[in-house]
Amino acid sequence: MRISRFSNTILLVLMASFPLPSLAQTTTIEKPAPTPAMSEPASGNLRPLTGSEIPAASTLSVKDSQDTFRYTLGAGDSIKIDIFNVPELSGTQTIAPDGTVNIALIGAVKLEGLGLDEANALLREKLNPFLVRNIVNVSLLSPRPLNIAIVGEVNRPGPRFLSYVGAGGAASNAATLTRALESASGITSRADISNIQISRRDGALGRRVISVNLQELLEKGDISQDVRILDGDSILVPPLNQANASQTRTVTNSTFSPDGYTIQVAIVGEVNRIGPQTLVYSRNGVVPTGLTGDTKAAGVSSGGGPVTLSRALQTANGVTEVADISNIEISRLDDKGTRTVVKANLLDLITKADLSQDILLTDGDLIRVPRLSTPNPRDYQQISKATFSPTIITVQVVGEAVRPGPLQLRPNSSFTEAISFAGGLTNDADWRAVELYRVNPDGSIMRRNLIADLNLPLNEDSNPGLRDRDVIVVRPSFGASILGSATRFLGNIVTPFSLVNNLFR
Repeated sequence: MRISRFSNTILLVLMASFPLPSLAQTTTIEKPAPTPAMSEPASGNLRPLTGSEIPAASTLSVKDSQDTFRYTLGAGDSIKIDIFNVPELSGTQTIAPDGTVNIALIGAVKLEGLGLDEANALLREKLNPFLVRNIVNVSLLSPRPLNIAIVGEVNRPGPRFLSYVGAGGAASNAATLTRALESASGITSRADISNIQISRRDGALGRRVISVNLQELLEKGDISQDVRILDGDSILVPPLNQANASQTRTVTNSTFSPDGYTIQVAIVGEVNRIGPQTLVYSRNGVVPTGLTGDTKAAGVSSGGGPVTLSRALQTANGVTEVADISNIEISRLDDKGTRTVVKANLLDLITKADLSQDILLTDGDLIRVPRLSTPNPRDYQQISKATFSPTIITVQVVGEAVRPGPLQLRPNSSFTEAISFAGGLTNDADWRAVELYRVNPDGSIMRRNLIADLNLPLNEDSNPGLRDRDVIVVRPSFGASILGSATRFLGNIVTPFSLVNNLFR
C-alpha cells in the first residue's frame, strides 16, 4: 500500500504533538544532587532537599487560649516522639527547663504551653520539608509535678507541688481538686465548699476564674465538680458567709476533710471548769474528753467525733444544775473579722433529738452558758442525763447513818438513794426529820426537812433529786436523845465512885 507524501506529513505532525510516556519521563525529571549542607540519611522516609526547599525559621502560629481542662506541656514532662520510619529522630525526651526539646534536623523546638495536639502540629510543620510521609506523634509518658497555690479555709495554705504519681510510684492518678485539698491537710470547719474559685492561665486573655461546687459532688455524686488541676492554678476556698452556718457531717466525713486537727475555744458561765479548752478531732482514734468520771458512754467519743458544742461542754466538766442550756451563745469571727453571735438550744437536742443545735465549732469560738433565772427541776432531770452533764456528783451524809461520809452518785440521784448508799439509818436515827442542805447559786443555804421513806418515788417535793455538794444530816430521835443524855449523866456519877473504889482496894 502506498502512502502519499501528504499523508506522511500529517503522521509526523501527530507524533510530534503526542510524545510517548517513556520518552517524556526520561526527558522531564532530573534527580537533584544532594545539598552540600547535609548528607542524605539512610531512612526511607526522609527525602533529599534542594536549596530552595530548605524551610525558613518560621514557627507555627498556635492559639494561646487553653481548653478549660486541657493538659499543657511544660518543663519536666517526659514525652515520647515517634516519627514514622525515622528511628534516628524518634525517642524519649524530657522537656528542658527552657521548655524546649532538641531534634537533630531542626534543633530546639519550644513545646512549653502547648497541648499534645498542638505539639504534634508544630513538629509536623517543622519536619515537613524533610519527610516523604509526614507522620509525627507526641505522647506523654510521665507528667511533671504541678506548681499550684491553695489559700483560704484550708489547714495548710500556701504553694505546693501536686504530683500525678500514685502510691508506690506505679499508678498515675489525675491531679484533681479534691486531691489538691487533701495535699493542704484538708479544709477547715468554716470552709464554703459550694463556691471554690480556681484561677487559671488562659493564654493572651490572662487568667480566668472557674467556680466549683463540691457540695454537689458530696450530695449528688456530680464527679464533674472534681475538676482536674493544671500547672499554675491558684485555688481559693472562701469562708462561709453566715456565721451561724456550719459544715454538715457529710462534709466533715469527706475525703478532703482532715483526719485530725486541733482547735481552741473559750467557755464561760455555768460550767464546772471555765476558761480555754483544747478540742482534738481524730477520725481514727479514741480521744477522751476530760470529763470527770467519764465513761465510754458519756466521756469518750468513738473515733474522736465531730468537734461540737456538746463535746466542748464535756471538756469543761459539764454544765451546772442552774445552766440555761436553751440559750447558749457562741461568739464567732466571720469572714470580715467581726464577731457575730450564734445561739444554740441544747434542750431541744436532748428532748427533741434536734442535732442541728449541736453546732460544729471552729477555732477561736467563745462559748457562754447563761444561768437560769428560775430553775426548773423537771428540765434538770433531763439535763442531768445528757452526755454534757457531769457523770458523778459528791454528796455528804452525816449523823445517824450506818456508813456516814462522802458518797459518789450519779447526777439527780434521789434523796432516798443517798440514804441507801450510806447503808441506811441507825436505830437511833430520827427518819421523820432528816435535813437536806444545799448551797444556792447566790451563796445562800437552803434547808429542807424530809422523811427518809425508802419506798418513795423520785419527787421534787418529798424525794428530790440531789445536786453536787448537797449535805444530808440525820439527827437522833427524841427518845434516843433522852436515853443518851441519861446514860451520859449516870456515867458521870458512877465514874467517880468507881475511881475511889479502885483506889482503896
